Amino acid sequence: MSETADTNLPVADVIRHLTHELRQPLSALESIAFYLHLTVGQGGCDVSAQVDRLQQMVDSANWILSDVLHLLQVAPSHPVRVNFKEVAEDVFAESWAGEGLDICSEFDADLPSAWVDEEHLRHLLRSVLQFLRRSVDEAGFIDISARSAAHSLLIEFRATTPGVVAESLFSPKERNQLFTCRRIAECNGGRFSAEIDGHGWLCLRLELPVVAPA
Repeated sequence: MSETADTNLPVADVIRHLTHELRQPLSALESIAFYLHLTVGQGGCDVSAQVDRLQQMVDSANWILSDVLHLLQVAPSHPVRVNFKEVAEDVFAESWAGEGLDICSEFDADLPSAWVDEEHLRHLLRSVLQFLRRSVDEAGFIDISARSAAHSLLIEFRATTPGVVAESLFSPKERNQLFTCRRIAECNGGRFSAEIDGHGWLCLRLELPVVAPA
């Protein structure tokens, strides 16, 4: 069986992953289009809300395709100096990415600039949010912190995730994006790990290289 470039993940698994992930947004797009057809024909007034939902589904579908591209490592890393706080706050403000999550962020004031591909970082952050949306408890609370640590930038995501099994978090065959997150981190010279404590809290740790002082 042929395999994707620079990975041991079979093409068949990638296709199954893509098909599974796209099923929900494409089904939603179909139902919204049908609703809009009926509503416009009857002079309904709820079109705006449905168009907003339609845009969210389009964004979600585009993101899934982007995730598969990263999974296949089609996009090489081009690291630059990045202000992590600005990028993170920009991503968190995207309604489709953070919808349903109560995000509490605490970033040190003197964070060093990360040395990372900015688009890779944005995709990684969106991937974490997508994973947590599916996994957190009903409150949807996640705590995010960022600080400088031993020549790197350390970012932690903490949330209660009932039913999540640590051993399967980075399996490319599971319905999550953490496998892609780890690959992005490593491709940019960093690390991405996870652990679950005895109280059911999941901690995702992202370590990124920083710009060396002049």
